[in-house]
Amino acid sequence: MKIKNKNILVPAVAMIFSASLTSCMADLDKGNINPKAESTPNIMGLYSKCYASFIMEGTDGSADFTIDDGGKSTLVRNVYNFNEVSTDEGICWWSDGGIAEEVSLNKVSPSNATLRFLYYRLACNIAFCNNFLQVAQDKTMLAEVRFIRAYNYFLELDFFGDPTFTTTISGETPMQAHAYHKDFDATKSYSRAELLKMGREYMFTWLLDELKAAEADMIEPKAKTDSDPDYGRADKAAAWQLLARLYLNAGTYLNGDGQNNPYWKEAKEYAEKVINSGYSLFTEDKMSADAKSRGYKPYDLLFMGDNGSSGASCEAVLPLKQDGLVTQGWGGSMFLIAALWDPTMTSVIGISPGTTANNWAGMRLRPAFIEKFVDDATKLEGKSAMEIRALGIDDRLLICGTPNADGDKRTASLKNNTSFIQGLPTVKWNNNYSNGGTPHDGYCVDTDYFLFRVAEAYLIAAEADMHINGEGSATAKDYLDKIRKRANAATKSSYTLDDVLDERARELYTEGHRRTDLIRFNQYGGNKATYSWEGKGGTMQNGEYAKGGRFEEFRNVYPLPSSEVQANRNLTQIDGYNETE
Repeated sequence: MKIKNKNILVPAVAMIFSASLTSCMADLDKGNINPKAESTPNIMGLYSKCYASFIMEGTDGSADFTIDDGGKSTLVRNVYNFNEVSTDEGICWWSDGGIAEEVSLNKVSPSNATLRFLYYRLACNIAFCNNFLQVAQDKTMLAEVRFIRAYNYFLELDFFGDPTFTTTISGETPMQAHAYHKDFDATKSYSRAELLKMGREYMFTWLLDELKAAEADMIEPKAKTDSDPDYGRADKAAAWQLLARLYLNAGTYLNGDGQNNPYWKEAKEYAEKVINSGYSLFTEDKMSADAKSRGYKPYDLLFMGDNGSSGASCEAVLPLKQDGLVTQGWGGSMFLIAALWDPTMTSVIGISPGTTANNWAGMRLRPAFIEKFVDDATKLEGKSAMEIRALGIDDRLLICGTPNADGDKRTASLKNNTSFIQGLPTVKWNNNYSNGGTPHDGYCVDTDYFLFRVAEAYLIAAEADMHINGEGSATAKDYLDKIRKRANAATKSSYTLDDVLDERARELYTEGHRRTDLIRFNQYGGNKATYSWEGKGGTMQNGEYAKGGRFEEFRNVYPLPSSEVQANRNLTQIDGYNETE
């Protein structure tokens, strides 16, 4: 990621990075992450670096750690790979770091290269935060960085269960979370399953305490546009939403069963704090007349190049800023446009994506996901996104089914996953301006990435309320109706928990939630899962990826990278995996 201007991501803070933080230690394999090298640290630079780590690969065009392609190091891209491509919401045909062969097919091994990139990115981000927290004094900035660190540790909990854990910069070899559990005794022997359980319990409790402590000193919640000096800063509502996510998944983290959750009440409480804050759903009455006249709907504007200024940011509890002139890189929204488009695709109003970076052509949707909208995904073959919108099914059905440049038919079937035309892609993400304006750059994008959206809070509250008051809950129905009405989708007389899972898929696809949601509903790995998608666990029939597959429950968490286990004797591989492969 190249930086051309100092005022990015957090406009109130000059984007000045210390030289010591342009590399998060090339030799991360040794666990010796120590970016603290300056005798007089640049506090504002360190603070900005913590925010930049959400979406940027580095500060000088290279990544924060040694890697063959800096774009592969970014957080948003890696969360997409491991939470979307591993589910019905995505598949990749690139033979690139084990994404097609392992991640797409739920067969990730400890030696997987892309897994290593995810692990190193999270380790780097936490190290940047630890460094700042040891040298800074401003209580609001400290609180925000504690939140950023907590978000990265939340991901480590969700992906790995029992990750390495440290809150300081030191030369000591890091230990896993289980070692800090109150019941852990280093003189005793434990099974890997016991260690995983202790690690999850410790991380869950630590995150609750850390987020509540940070929230007290964060700025008050307020909807902002990209002209607001605080746009892009985490406020109290961001902490509330992360707490709501944490409580929502407590059953998974504490009991290995997402439905056995003692914290539904708290999940609803914190989701409703977000709903009742200064943020709100972006609805048609908040759209400009210009955007309406061009044929756009509210959901479209959430993922467009001017989403920070079009009014859509009233829903953005935490936007990660992108600007084609001042940030140039290969992760973030740039990845979600470039990798999900090819040059023949057009948007919902029949135009290109607003960038010439529309030819990576990697990721598509699986038919099982598309059939959350229609009964048969093949009915969308041959249709443009504009034609599909005209069917009046659901504004969130942003699919392209037209042939490629060679006239080859684009199929709903994944076949054997050797081409971009096998599986239908989405045009959800693009760099166009809703008012017809010109993006800042012809290649790099302006589309901000809304890491937390109010719509998610509505869905959390609905799900939690059903567990508290039953599936016939009027409160849950009201929340779900609001989401569906915004999308011009028909409402129902009542909803079930299965409806909530499907609604989360329709509303949040490609945004990094799906794997976690399926695990919470016991529909990912293991024998309880009754839901299947094409290629789940690598299932094929007659040479094509098909439904019907299952995979082992231990794969609900990912392994630690082989390189880390080999280099750090304090680490025990995650239960179910070989130490190294």
